[in-house]
Amino acid sequence: MAEKERSFVTTARLYTGYLGFRLMGLMVGYLPRWLVGPITTFLGILAYIISSGKRKIVTGNMRRIKPEASEWEIKILALKSFINYARYWRDFLSCYYLKFEDIYYRLVVPHGTAWFDKLLEEGKGIIIALPHYGSWDLEGGWVGLQYPSFWAVAEVLEPPPMYRFHTELRRRMGIGIIPLNENTVRKVVEVLQGNGIVCLLSDRVVAGSGVEVEFFGGKADFPVGPALLAIKLGAPILPCHTISKGGLHHGYVGPPLEVEVTGDTRRDVQVNTQKLARVYEEFILEDPTQWHMFQPIWKDEREN
Repeated sequence: MAEKERSFVTTARLYTGYLGFRLMGLMVGYLPRWLVGPITTFLGILAYIISSGKRKIVTGNMRRIKPEASEWEIKILALKSFINYARYWRDFLSCYYLKFEDIYYRLVVPHGTAWFDKLLEEGKGIIIALPHYGSWDLEGGWVGLQYPSFWAVAEVLEPPPMYRFHTELRRRMGIGIIPLNENTVRKVVEVLQGNGIVCLLSDRVVAGSGVEVEFFGGKADFPVGPALLAIKLGAPILPCHTISKGGLHHGYVGPPLEVEVTGDTRRDVQVNTQKLARVYEEFILEDPTQWHMFQPIWKDEREN
Protein backbone atom coordinates (compact mmCIF):
# COMPACT_ATOMS: atom_id res chain seq x y z
CA MET A 1 0.00 0.00 0.00
CA ALA A 2 2.83 2.40 0.90
CA GLU A 3 4.49 1.78 -2.47
CA LYS A 4 1.22 2.44 -4.29
CA GLU A 5 0.75 5.67 -2.34
CA ARG A 6 4.27 6.81 -3.18
CA SER A 7 3.70 5.92 -6.82
CA PHE A 8 0.48 7.93 -6.85
CA VAL A 9 2.16 10.92 -5.18
CA THR A 10 5.08 10.77 -7.62
CA THR A 11 2.77 10.53 -10.62
CA ALA A 12 0.61 13.38 -9.36
CA ARG A 13 3.70 15.53 -8.80
CA LEU A 14 4.99 14.82 -12.31
CA TYR A 15 1.68 15.66 -13.98
CA THR A 16 1.30 18.78 -11.86
CA GLY A 17 4.72 19.87 -13.05
CA TYR A 18 3.71 19.15 -16.63
CA LEU A 19 0.52 21.21 -16.33
CA GLY A 20 2.50 24.06 -14.77
CA PHE A 21 4.97 23.85 -17.65
CA ARG A 22 2.20 24.08 -20.24
CA LEU A 23 0.71 27.02 -18.34
CA MET A 24 4.07 28.77 -18.54
CA GLY A 25 4.03 28.08 -22.28
CA LEU A 26 0.69 29.84 -22.62
CA MET A 27 2.05 32.76 -20.59
CA VAL A 28 5.07 33.08 -22.88
CA GLY A 29 2.92 32.87 -26.00
CA TYR A 30 0.08 35.20 -25.10
CA LEU A 31 1.23 37.71 -22.51
CA PRO A 32 3.01 40.88 -23.72
CA ARG A 33 6.81 40.63 -23.67
CA TRP A 34 7.11 43.58 -21.28
CA LEU A 35 5.20 41.51 -18.72
CA VAL A 36 6.78 38.11 -19.43
CA GLY A 37 10.24 39.46 -18.59
CA PRO A 38 9.51 40.52 -14.99
CA ILE A 39 7.49 37.34 -14.35
CA THR A 40 10.42 35.24 -15.54
CA THR A 41 12.83 37.14 -13.28
CA PHE A 42 10.47 36.70 -10.33
CA LEU A 43 10.25 32.94 -10.93
CA GLY A 44 14.05 32.72 -11.06
CA ILE A 45 14.37 34.57 -7.75
CA LEU A 46 11.64 32.41 -6.20
CA ALA A 47 13.43 29.23 -7.30
CA TYR A 48 16.67 30.54 -5.76
CA ILE A 49 14.92 31.16 -2.45
CA ILE A 50 13.02 27.88 -2.12
CA SER A 51 15.45 25.43 -3.78
CA SER A 52 18.05 25.15 -1.03
CA GLY A 53 19.71 22.03 -2.47
CA LYS A 54 20.07 23.48 -5.97
CA ARG A 55 21.17 26.81 -4.49
CA LYS A 56 23.99 25.03 -2.65
CA ILE A 57 25.13 23.28 -5.84
CA VAL A 58 25.09 26.45 -7.96
CA THR A 59 26.85 28.46 -5.25
CA GLY A 60 29.56 25.79 -5.18
CA ASN A 61 29.84 25.95 -8.97
CA MET A 62 30.33 29.72 -8.88
CA ARG A 63 32.94 29.36 -6.13
CA ARG A 64 34.97 26.96 -8.31
CA ILE A 65 34.70 29.13 -11.40
CA LYS A 66 35.40 32.40 -9.56
CA PRO A 67 37.65 31.46 -6.61
CA GLU A 68 38.77 35.08 -6.27
CA ALA A 69 35.22 36.37 -5.70
CA SER A 70 33.89 37.29 -2.26
CA GLU A 71 31.06 35.30 -0.69
CA TRP A 72 28.65 38.14 -1.44
CA GLU A 73 29.71 38.17 -5.11
CA ILE A 74 29.29 34.38 -5.22
CA LYS A 75 25.73 34.67 -3.91
CA ILE A 76 24.91 37.30 -6.54
CA LEU A 77 26.32 35.07 -9.28
CA ALA A 78 24.25 32.14 -8.01
CA LEU A 79 21.10 34.27 -7.96
CA LYS A 80 21.76 35.44 -11.52
CA SER A 81 22.23 31.79 -12.52
CA PHE A 82 18.72 30.95 -11.35
CA ILE A 83 17.31 33.98 -13.17
CA ASN A 84 19.13 33.04 -16.37
CA TYR A 85 17.86 29.48 -16.07
CA ALA A 86 14.30 30.80 -15.85
CA ARG A 87 15.03 32.85 -18.95
CA TYR A 88 16.32 29.74 -20.69
CA TRP A 89 12.94 28.05 -20.14
CA ARG A 90 11.16 31.18 -21.33
CA ASP A 91 13.23 31.07 -24.53
CA PHE A 92 12.64 27.35 -24.90
CA LEU A 93 8.88 27.74 -24.59
CA SER A 94 8.88 30.67 -26.99
CA CYS A 95 10.19 28.29 -29.68
CA TYR A 96 6.62 26.96 -29.92
CA TYR A 97 5.55 30.30 -31.42
CA LEU A 98 8.63 31.33 -33.40
CA LYS A 99 9.05 31.30 -37.15
CA PHE A 100 12.24 30.84 -39.15
CA GLU A 101 12.38 34.59 -39.80
CA ASP A 102 12.29 35.33 -36.05
CA ILE A 103 15.31 33.16 -35.39
CA TYR A 104 17.27 34.02 -38.51
CA TYR A 105 16.77 37.78 -38.57
CA ARG A 106 15.72 38.85 -35.08
CA LEU A 107 17.02 36.61 -32.30
CA VAL A 108 20.16 34.65 -33.20
CA VAL A 109 23.43 36.25 -34.27
CA PRO A 110 25.56 33.47 -35.81
CA HIS A 111 29.34 33.32 -35.66
CA GLY A 112 31.48 30.77 -37.48
CA THR A 113 28.64 28.92 -39.18
CA ALA A 114 30.74 28.43 -42.31
CA TRP A 115 32.23 25.49 -40.42
CA PHE A 116 29.02 23.53 -41.05
CA ASP A 117 29.34 23.58 -44.84
CA LYS A 118 33.11 23.12 -44.74
CA LEU A 119 32.96 20.02 -42.54
CA LEU A 120 29.95 18.49 -44.29
CA GLU A 121 31.98 18.54 -47.50
CA GLU A 122 34.19 15.88 -45.89
CA GLY A 123 31.18 13.54 -45.78
CA LYS A 124 31.64 12.23 -42.23
CA GLY A 125 28.90 14.18 -40.50
CA ILE A 126 29.39 16.57 -37.60
CA ILE A 127 29.30 16.07 -33.83
CA ILE A 128 28.14 19.32 -32.22
CA ALA A 129 29.36 19.28 -28.62
CA LEU A 130 27.54 21.68 -26.30
CA PRO A 131 27.65 22.51 -22.62
CA HIS A 132 24.40 23.26 -20.77
CA TYR A 133 24.89 26.93 -21.53
CA GLY A 134 22.72 29.76 -22.78
CA SER A 135 19.56 29.20 -24.85
CA TRP A 136 20.98 26.39 -26.97
CA ASP A 137 17.61 25.46 -28.48
CA LEU A 138 17.58 28.78 -30.36
CA GLU A 139 20.98 28.06 -31.87
CA GLY A 140 19.70 24.56 -32.62
CA GLY A 141 16.74 26.12 -34.39
CA TRP A 142 19.06 28.23 -36.52
CA VAL A 143 20.88 25.05 -37.60
CA GLY A 144 17.85 22.78 -37.80
CA LEU A 145 15.84 25.11 -40.02
CA GLN A 146 18.67 25.14 -42.59
CA TYR A 147 20.12 21.62 -42.51
CA PRO A 148 17.71 18.74 -43.18
CA SER A 149 19.51 16.11 -41.08
CA PHE A 150 20.01 17.70 -37.69
CA TRP A 151 19.46 15.61 -34.59
CA ALA A 152 19.90 15.98 -30.84
CA VAL A 153 20.11 13.31 -28.18
CA ALA A 154 17.64 13.99 -25.34
CA GLU A 155 16.64 12.35 -22.07
CA VAL A 156 13.26 10.61 -22.01
CA LEU A 157 11.36 12.80 -19.56
CA GLU A 158 8.51 11.85 -17.27
CA PRO A 159 5.57 11.97 -17.50
CA PRO A 160 5.24 10.91 -21.17
CA PRO A 161 3.26 14.04 -22.19
CA MET A 162 6.20 16.17 -21.02
CA TYR A 163 8.61 14.27 -23.26
CA ARG A 164 6.20 14.43 -26.21
CA PHE A 165 5.79 18.18 -25.74
CA HIS A 166 9.57 18.78 -25.62
CA THR A 167 10.05 16.61 -28.70
CA GLU A 168 7.29 18.32 -30.68
CA LEU A 169 8.58 21.77 -29.77
CA ARG A 170 12.08 20.91 -30.95
CA ARG A 171 10.77 19.33 -34.14
CA ARG A 172 9.09 22.65 -34.90
CA MET A 173 12.61 24.07 -34.83
CA GLY A 174 13.89 21.49 -37.29
CA ILE A 175 15.60 19.43 -34.58
CA GLY A 176 15.04 15.69 -34.75
CA ILE A 177 15.20 13.95 -31.37
CA ILE A 178 17.09 10.75 -30.62
CA PRO A 179 15.81 9.42 -27.27
CA LEU A 180 18.43 8.37 -24.74
CA ASN A 181 17.91 4.60 -24.56
CA GLU A 182 19.50 1.33 -25.65
CA ASN A 183 19.24 2.29 -29.36
CA THR A 184 20.83 5.73 -29.05
CA VAL A 185 24.30 4.82 -30.26
CA ARG A 186 22.98 2.95 -33.30
CA LYS A 187 20.86 5.92 -34.37
CA VAL A 188 23.69 8.43 -33.79
CA VAL A 189 26.08 6.34 -35.88
CA GLU A 190 23.45 6.07 -38.60
CA VAL A 191 23.03 9.85 -38.75
CA LEU A 192 26.77 10.52 -38.85
CA GLN A 193 27.40 7.89 -41.52
CA GLY A 194 24.66 9.59 -43.54
CA ASN A 195 26.61 12.88 -43.27
CA GLY A 196 24.13 14.36 -40.81
CA ILE A 197 24.66 16.53 -37.75
CA VAL A 198 24.25 15.24 -34.19
CA CYS A 199 24.09 17.54 -31.16
CA LEU A 200 25.37 16.16 -27.82
CA LEU A 201 25.19 18.01 -24.51
CA SER A 202 28.54 16.92 -23.14
CA ASP A 203 29.35 18.47 -19.76
CA ARG A 204 27.43 15.99 -17.59
CA VAL A 205 27.06 12.21 -17.64
CA VAL A 206 23.36 11.34 -17.84
CA ALA A 207 23.67 7.68 -18.81
CA GLY A 208 26.41 5.35 -19.90
CA SER A 209 30.12 5.75 -19.35
CA GLY A 210 32.08 8.78 -18.28
CA VAL A 211 35.75 9.67 -18.34
CA GLU A 212 37.54 11.70 -15.69
CA VAL A 213 38.79 15.15 -16.67
CA GLU A 214 40.15 18.15 -14.84
CA PHE A 215 37.55 20.90 -14.89
CA PHE A 216 37.96 24.22 -13.11
CA GLY A 217 40.58 22.70 -10.83
CA GLY A 218 38.54 19.65 -9.79
CA LYS A 219 37.93 16.12 -11.06
CA ALA A 220 34.70 15.57 -12.99
CA ASP A 221 33.29 12.86 -15.26
CA PHE A 222 32.36 13.89 -18.79
CA PRO A 223 30.51 11.71 -21.34
CA VAL A 224 32.72 9.61 -23.60
CA GLY A 225 30.33 9.93 -26.57
CA PRO A 226 31.82 12.83 -28.57
CA ALA A 227 35.43 11.63 -28.36
CA LEU A 228 34.61 7.96 -28.94
CA LEU A 229 32.44 8.71 -31.98
CA ALA A 230 35.13 10.98 -33.43
CA ILE A 231 37.81 8.34 -32.92
CA LYS A 232 35.82 5.43 -34.31
CA LEU A 233 34.02 7.20 -37.20
CA GLY A 234 36.38 10.05 -38.05
CA ALA A 235 33.57 12.58 -37.56
CA PRO A 236 34.72 16.06 -36.49
CA ILE A 237 33.80 17.48 -33.08
CA LEU A 238 32.49 21.04 -33.38
CA PRO A 239 32.23 22.79 -29.99
CA CYS A 240 29.41 25.37 -29.95
CA HIS A 241 27.62 27.56 -27.46
CA THR A 242 24.99 30.30 -27.31
CA ILE A 243 25.37 33.31 -25.04
CA SER A 244 22.82 36.08 -24.45
CA LYS A 245 24.11 39.61 -24.92
CA GLY A 246 22.02 42.75 -25.09
CA GLY A 247 18.77 40.91 -25.75
CA LEU A 248 20.23 38.83 -28.60
CA HIS A 249 21.49 35.25 -28.65
CA HIS A 250 24.98 34.95 -30.11
CA GLY A 251 25.67 31.46 -31.43
CA TYR A 252 29.37 30.57 -31.65
CA VAL A 253 30.44 27.64 -33.82
CA GLY A 254 33.86 26.00 -33.74
CA PRO A 255 36.64 25.80 -34.56
CA PRO A 256 36.69 21.99 -34.68
CA LEU A 257 38.47 20.17 -31.89
CA GLU A 258 41.88 18.83 -32.89
CA VAL A 259 41.19 15.16 -32.25
CA GLU A 260 44.18 12.96 -31.44
CA VAL A 261 44.09 9.33 -32.56
CA THR A 262 47.00 7.09 -31.55
CA GLY A 263 45.33 3.67 -31.56
CA ASP A 264 45.04 3.57 -27.77
CA THR A 265 41.29 4.14 -27.49
CA ARG A 266 41.16 4.58 -23.72
CA ARG A 267 43.97 7.13 -23.81
CA ASP A 268 42.55 8.94 -26.85
CA VAL A 269 39.08 9.26 -25.31
CA GLN A 270 40.52 10.80 -22.15
CA VAL A 271 42.87 13.20 -23.95
CA ASN A 272 40.25 14.46 -26.39
CA THR A 273 37.55 14.78 -23.74
CA GLN A 274 40.00 16.80 -21.66
CA LYS A 275 40.51 19.10 -24.65
CA LEU A 276 36.75 19.57 -24.86
CA ALA A 277 36.59 20.36 -21.14
CA ARG A 278 39.17 23.14 -21.65
CA VAL A 279 37.05 24.64 -24.42
CA TYR A 280 34.01 24.54 -22.14
CA GLU A 281 35.96 26.36 -19.44
CA GLU A 282 36.56 29.20 -21.88
CA PHE A 283 32.86 29.29 -22.80
CA ILE A 284 31.70 29.33 -19.20
CA LEU A 285 34.20 31.92 -17.99
CA GLU A 286 32.69 34.50 -20.35
CA ASP A 287 29.56 34.52 -18.17
CA PRO A 288 29.33 31.78 -15.52
CA THR A 289 25.71 32.69 -14.73
CA GLN A 290 24.58 31.35 -18.12
CA TRP A 291 25.90 27.85 -17.33
CA HIS A 292 22.85 25.79 -16.35
CA MET A 293 24.32 23.14 -14.06
CA PHE A 294 22.10 22.22 -11.12
CA GLN A 295 23.46 18.73 -10.48
CA PRO A 296 26.75 17.88 -8.73
CA ILE A 297 29.34 16.95 -11.34
CA TRP A 298 32.60 17.17 -9.39
CA LYS A 299 33.64 13.94 -7.73
CA ASP A 300 34.39 15.45 -4.33
CA GLU A 301 30.84 16.88 -4.23
CA ARG A 302 29.19 13.58 -5.17
CA GLU A 303 31.17 11.72 -2.52
CA ASN A 304 30.04 14.03 0.32
